[in-house]
Amino acid sequence: MPSARKYSIASCLVVAAALALPAQTKAVSTPQSDCAKMIDAPADHANMDHSAHMAATRDCARPIPTNSGQAAFGAISEVVRMLEADPETDWSKVNVEALRQHLIDMDYVTMRSEVAQRAVPHGIQMDVTGAGRTTAAVRRMAVSHTAMLDQSSEYRASATEIRGGARITITATDTADAKLIARIRGLGFAGLMTEGDHHARHHLALARGDATAHAR
Repeated sequence: MPSARKYSIASCLVVAAALALPAQTKAVSTPQSDCAKMIDAPADHANMDHSAHMAATRDCARPIPTNSGQAAFGAISEVVRMLEADPETDWSKVNVEALRQHLIDMDYVTMRSEVAQRAVPHGIQMDVTGAGRTTAAVRRMAVSHTAMLDQSSEYRASATEIRGGARITITATDTADAKLIARIRGLGFAGLMTEGDHHARHHLALARGDATAHAR
């Protein structure tokens, strides 16, 4: 008779954990990584505990939430998973708290600042202001982002500090491009803050403890 095929160690651990639960204890969800291992493992039908296996299989088949429930928490969670998956991560330099503080700044700038926007030739000028931490957040975040926009081929951007925040001016590089000028005015402060693809890289650099992260 052919020898029976065996579970992987990970699969056995999943089943063993299910069997070890006290009768009055509610079973916890099987981690999705363990589910994948259990599904891929060859089955030892002769020796398995079928009831435990079926319970674990049902647990793996249940849908699980994919939304973290809070945007900043989700952003931090994604970065942490990336750091953990990277064998070159230098944990002595990692500073997830720096990322959290930056995300707080993003919240203050996006949700708590006041924006006075006016048209100027070929673009817009905006006074972005607030009180308390909002003032500092505007000066840290909006001013640095304006510098990034100024490096693009489409925009000319500048920022100066004013009482309570910063004055930001953004115009089209091509002054004859009416469509681009209209886009700048339509995007306004919030829209222009999302321009560029450096945000995600900046977040990862902050969490890694990159000393140049704040200059990006």
